[in-house]
Amino acid sequence: MMAAVDATEGRSPVLRVLDAIDRTVEALCRGMALSTGLALLFLISVGVGARYVIHVGGIDWAEELPKQVFPWFIMSGVVLAVRGGNHIAVDLIMRVLSPALRTALVVFINAVVAVAYVMLCKTALDLAIIAAAEINPVLGTPGSLPFYALAIGSILTAIGAASIAVRVFILGADAAPQGRPEDSVQ
Repeated sequence: MMAAVDATEGRSPVLRVLDAIDRTVEALCRGMALSTGLALLFLISVGVGARYVIHVGGIDWAEELPKQVFPWFIMSGVVLAVRGGNHIAVDLIMRVLSPALRTALVVFINAVVAVAYVMLCKTALDLAIIAAAEINPVLGTPGSLPFYALAIGSILTAIGAASIAVRVFILGADAAPQGRPEDSVQ
């Protein structure tokens, strides 16, 4: 009987840490996407059903709550898309570059993406402070909640892009996540 082999055995400590971070972020975002997706399905169904049953206009919270949940759903999907290599990309130039230039380009692009999302996180947090003064009249929640979804999603996207950059720097361009062929420009 053969013993199970640890997939991280023989990998550098940096790559093991990145693997752990990536698994944690993926689990968190998959859970968020699933739970918010189901919540949206339920809330929108309740809202639509109530409009037909209650002839006065439906249930107020069933109309407002999806607006608060939707940003969390979207940002979890953005993080998962970046992590899986399914984010918007045009990879025509990659075919004509040498492996060293491909590696440099992938590292550079992901470093720029990481910096841009850190800046977006800061902006979202600044806006959350301003929007906190607005209170949803139906739910009583602060207007800052969607901005926190943007901030958290942005920092997780930055972490994902930085992880890709480091991984590609160490292992080469082939270590970059490969999106599905139908999602790329060929």
